[in-house]
Amino acid sequence: MRYVIKNTISTIAIALMTAGSAFAGVVDAKATIETLNNQWNQAFNSADSSTLASLYAENAVLSPGNGKVLTGRTEIENLFRSFFQMGLNNHKLEIVTAGGDDNTLYQVAKWGANGAEKDGIKESYGGITTSVYVKDARGKWVARSHVWNAGN
Repeated sequence: MRYVIKNTISTIAIALMTAGSAFAGVVDAKATIETLNNQWNQAFNSADSSTLASLYAENAVLSPGNGKVLTGRTEIENLFRSFFQMGLNNHKLEIVTAGGDDNTLYQVAKWGANGAEKDGIKESYGGITTSVYVKDARGKWVARSHVWNAGN
């Protein structure tokens, strides 16, 4: 009987160790996206359109909620440069839901930003955004698709 109990405990211990190591490589989607969002906000709030564009895949697709579709980093960089020229700043993201696996991540988030101050008043903007992330050739997470709307 002791032999059976000892073997059972050993089998359970090995199974638990194996299961733990099998899941060790799985990405924590929310934590990874939180890091990506922090990088994105930092670049936006520094008015750095070049760094911001580098967070997107070379062939990324972006739709800024006006019915237009932009493709590639150059078009994306030009869009953000125009936003900075208009004085948009103080961008924030709040994850609503996030998920994915080792190859693809996604998020739905609330976004908010301020416009340039005019006559002592700062306009506020906000809405919902969705993003899909993939790993590039170097293994870096980049946005492959990004769409947002304005809802205030």
